[in-house]
Amino acid sequence: MTVLPVVAWTAASFPELTTAPLHQYCPVHEPLISDRYAAAVDWTVCRDSAEGHRLDPQTVQQICAHLQAMRTPKAQAVHTALLRLTGIP
Repeated sequence: MTVLPVVAWTAASFPELTTAPLHQYCPVHEPLISDRYAAAVDWTVCRDSAEGHRLDPQTVQQICAHLQAMRTPKAQAVHTALLRLTGIP
């Protein structure tokens, strides 16, 4: 069982992404939940950037911690892109 955050990808905000409730998932559902979280991060970054909002470094670090724990290629790609976008080493 893996513990992952749960968010609705189209309604996500940065506070929702960092405080999403954690639930346990079996190996069958883990990739789906991981990719849904990664899509929510991707969507939120794109939407907020288009609206001129800046990314808070502490929030980005919390989100990156969630993404780093996920094993899907999509989650890892979003994690890498978010680090590059914000300049966090």
